[in-house]
Parts: sequence; structure tokens; C-alpha cells
Amino acid sequence: MKPIWRKAFSLKRVGLSARATLLFVAFALQNAEETLFLPGWLEAQRPEFDWPGPAQYGVAAMLLTLTAAGIVILSGQRRFAGLWAWALACLSGALLINAVTHVLMSIANLSLMPGVISGVVLMGPVAIWMLAGLVEEQRLSLRGAAVATLIGTALTPLASGAALRASAWLLT
Repeated sequence: MKPIWRKAFSLKRVGLSARATLLFVAFALQNAEETLFLPGWLEAQRPEFDWPGPAQYGVAAMLLTLTAAGIVILSGQRRFAGLWAWALACLSGALLINAVTHVLMSIANLSLMPGVISGVVLMGPVAIWMLAGLVEEQRLSLRGAAVATLIGTALTPLASGAALRASAWLLT
């Protein structure tokens, strides 16, 4: 017989909406960390490049965070549940790969990239947990989760670029 504490804290008992909320919180925390420290880190790594300033980066991070909030909120809707499961899986996959790229960039630059700690400790594990939950609840197959991760990875530069352009426009 399992001890009571194992039953009470079983990770499988946590529903998809709670997992999605935790994914959003992890993403928001990482975006806050990156907003505070990434512009300076980028400038220190490659001063010859024309990087976005802290204000532009902050607005872009806010736009991406609001987009993620919209996906998380709408993923709880019954209408078009399959579509929103895919959107949530794409977001989860993109955030998982984002955590991996932060590790790779930190290794390549021999310097901790802002967001690497929160990515490895929070965002990566919660993204895996979210994808596993979507597969467990049969909202997606394992292959579907892998495809969604690839789609999310491909869409990440487009979303980031659009957010940076929109933030530049909003700040002018």
C-alpha cells in the first residue's frame, strides 16, 4: 500500500488546466528574468551588434507572455478542444526547446545566459509535464506531441521577431 503522502502529491492527479497555469507561471518568471538581465548579457557577449534596448525587449516579452496567457486560457475551452490542445502542445514544445537552447547558449558562451536557471529548473520540466499530460489524457498522441514540439520550435523565431517589431512600433 502506498503512503498517504504519495497519493496526495501524485503528479498524475494534477489536471491539464493546473499544468497549463504552471507552465504560464514558469514562462512569465523566465520572461521577467530575461527582461531584467538579457539585454545587458547580449551586449556584453557581442557589443558590435545592434541589440534591442531593455524597453523594447521588455515590451516584446510582455507581448509574448500575453500570447501565452491567451493560449492557456483558451485551452480550457470545450469548443475547439482539439485545436487548443495542439496550440498548448506547440507552446509547451517551444518552451521546452527554449530551455534547451538557453543551456546550449550558456555552454557556447561560457557564461550563464539569463533564463537558463529558470528554464532548466521550472520551464523545461513543466513543459515536459504538460506534454505528458496531453498524451496521458489522450488529447494528443506521442507522435502528435513530438510534431507539436517541432511546430512550436519553428514558430518561435517568427513569434519573437513579430513581438520585437511590434514593440519597436509601440515605443515610437
